[in-house]
Amino acid sequence: MTDKLSEHIGLLFYAIAKADKTLSFNEYVKLSKTLEKNWQYIEDCNVELIKYHFNKLQEDNIPSSSCFDKFVVFLHKHPNLFTTELKTLLLKTANDIAYAFAKINKSELNYMARLSLEFKKMKS
Repeated sequence: MTDKLSEHIGLLFYAIAKADKTLSFNEYVKLSKTLEKNWQYIEDCNVELIKYHFNKLQEDNIPSSSCFDKFVVFLHKHPNLFTTELKTLLLKTANDIAYAFAKINKSELNYMARLSLEFKKMKS
């Protein structure tokens, strides 16, 4: 399940970075630095695999909306994988990516709000 989780985290981070239909170098650098700094110790996640899927999505120019939707489906199919610690780290990393280039924009803010709501739905 580790590979699937890492793949879907890559989908989420790509969706946030590409929300405004562009992916800046600053966003990618921020993602890489944050993954290296904060994600090395998350047991079920593979940093290299997250970056691989992120890069593959960029290479294929996949729309951010479909990536976000796939992440949400995975989230609700496998809620047991999403600990409080992981959800907090996902939100922090997504926020870091969103702020990496010219602060947060409307599209990124929309995804951040939707992600937060999806996490709240899991508690019920």
